[in-house]
Amino acid sequence: MTAVRGVEEWRDIVPYLLDVDGATANLATGMPLARPALRAAVRRAYAEALARPDVDRRLGEYHGVRGDAVLRARIAALYRDRFGLPVTEAEVLVVPGAQAAFHALSELLARRGRAALLFGPEYPGYRTSTQVDYRMVPSRVCEVGPREFRYLPPAGAVDREIGAVFLSRPGNPAGTVVDDDVLAGLVRECAAADALLVLDNAYAPPIPGLAFRELGLPWGDNVVLVQSFAKAGLAGERLGFVLAPAPIVAELAEVQARVATFPPQLVQVVAATLLADGRFVELCATELRAAYRERHELVDAVLADRLTVPYRTHTADGGQFRWLHLPELRTTTGELFHELADRGVLVAPSAPFFLPRLRDLPHARASLRLGVTAPPAAIERGLTILAEVLADGR
Repeated sequence: MTAVRGVEEWRDIVPYLLDVDGATANLATGMPLARPALRAAVRRAYAEALARPDVDRRLGEYHGVRGDAVLRARIAALYRDRFGLPVTEAEVLVVPGAQAAFHALSELLARRGRAALLFGPEYPGYRTSTQVDYRMVPSRVCEVGPREFRYLPPAGAVDREIGAVFLSRPGNPAGTVVDDDVLAGLVRECAAADALLVLDNAYAPPIPGLAFRELGLPWGDNVVLVQSFAKAGLAGERLGFVLAPAPIVAELAEVQARVATFPPQLVQVVAATLLADGRFVELCATELRAAYRERHELVDAVLADRLTVPYRTHTADGGQFRWLHLPELRTTTGELFHELADRGVLVAPSAPFFLPRLRDLPHARASLRLGVTAPPAAIERGLTILAEVLADGR
């Protein structure tokens, strides 16, 4: 396998993404921003959890597969109050990280002999099973301005062979926020094909709240919402949750029982403590969101100041990445990746976010995912070097 081919496969790019110390500017990593107030809230919650009289039982005994009842009840209450969803703890499953939920959903598709549909570019972490046919159609590219565009799901792509559509919102890699009305149409399209809509809310409100405008959430017999605490100060603990109709929760819990038995305990107590009042969610919606918005604005400003070649970015809808399209790039961003890495700059090339048959499309050949969570000085250095390399005629 060539070096360029290597970075087109997600498993081979992960070591680069984690190489925080080895790069002058790591703009590839998805490491979340950490805010002092959020860290302090998490530390206080851990102190409270460890001081509980039942801590020995929580740490030393086996527990239920669906997760802590108090945490599930508080999650359900949060989504009832915030979004008006008709959920109780019976519609909540706590999972050891959102990634575990995506694999469990793939297991359900494999059992049913149904395919999964993605709209490229899309997060490659949904493609976890060798027993599932993962299909992809390119997103519609909608012009927003001379330097901006948006991706939207194409209508009419869901047929009876599809068992689930996976969609991130805000998107990874592009940060796309699909509007509520478009999302409602996709729910109906999936329902007509007896397919699930799996909505990945890893960057969405209320936890961690990294969308830059208010969002609604759909609900229905075919809707599965996946959320994570990772971007809200708990990335190292791998805690997520699923909201879905009770029959789907039961199926996912059965898969989880075989794979992980039950989710980890102490961090569930911590999460339940954080959700005991509205302060944690408010921190996400204010301080954390503002910090991400500032980084997005910095990336925009540096690109506008340094790049001398034609470029376009996806609109800054939210999340922790910017998606840069270089329409006149002569090479691929997989090849550009290595040239930048040699100069101490890491970026995420576009190929892993597309299935192989789509990688010759313009947006699959000539786009980059830029992380916004590096220190500001590293962002400026990295984008300056990127501009220099591109100015040399790449």
